[in-house]
Amino acid sequence: MITLFGKRFLTNFIAGNISSQAKDMVFGIDNTSASQTDTRLGFEFYRTPVEFGGTDIYSDSNVIKYFVIYKAILPVDIAGNIKEVGIYPSRKLSLINFDSKFISDFSDAFDWTDLDGFNPLSSTTGALIADSLLNMQSGIGSENIYTSTIPETDFSGYSVNDTVKLSYYKNDNNLEKIKIRFYSSDLAYYEIEILDNVGTGNKISNDILISTLLAGANSNNPDFSKINKIGIVLVPKNGLQTVVGLDGLRINDEDSFDPTYGLISRKVLSTPLVKISGRSVDVEYRMEINFGTA
Repeated sequence: MITLFGKRFLTNFIAGNISSQAKDMVFGIDNTSASQTDTRLGFEFYRTPVEFGGTDIYSDSNVIKYFVIYKAILPVDIAGNIKEVGIYPSRKLSLINFDSKFISDFSDAFDWTDLDGFNPLSSTTGALIADSLLNMQSGIGSENIYTSTIPETDFSGYSVNDTVKLSYYKNDNNLEKIKIRFYSSDLAYYEIEILDNVGTGNKISNDILISTLLAGANSNNPDFSKINKIGIVLVPKNGLQTVVGLDGLRINDEDSFDPTYGLISRKVLSTPLVKISGRSVDVEYRMEINFGTA
């Protein structure tokens, strides 16, 4: 699917208004149907430069078809259950500090502890990003919080229209909600809630606006320019205990405008590409260019 931005980008490129030919191939875990109005992947987890670009032109039942082919390499250390692939330009007009980024990929159990000092358990069940996720558990009929210290980070440049998104795996039907906290000190935090999705298995939250985060529950006047810790709170249904596998937490820059940078094309795979660590994989992305009829 060539996006609306992609059509504008390709038109500008033919007109000579875009000089850079470099592209990135991006990989994600969301299988929401592709649309020409897409501005990003549903849940991106890795990107890499395109190594080679070529063309394929042939006749199919007397109809000439034109394809652009991009090739990229997924390196040895990358793993994931790839459900979507996209193409971006490699360069922006300007670099900003408040770009889309991962907050956590939940790859190291020792990065997280609950109030009793226990680490979550690593599990391969339901992992979409990397080879494993972290199983966190609530108390029996009570919430439990896991926290991870991060380098002090300024989030204040993200606008109210930017979003937070969580990927997780539900092991049972005992979950009521997940709370995500952004701390500027041990007692000062912002908090957002993700209400339970029906059923078990892999879940990706809806986009949560930064405006919702800033206007929601908070404690002791936190400072969004000095976030130094992330908290995940599991709230079970009454009298029950829940276990949730945490897979990925990211923030998406939704409203920065760059006339030469955006999602050119997106493809949702009919069969996911399961990339395991320990070997590299060559990926070819074929994008059809339809010039219409003469």
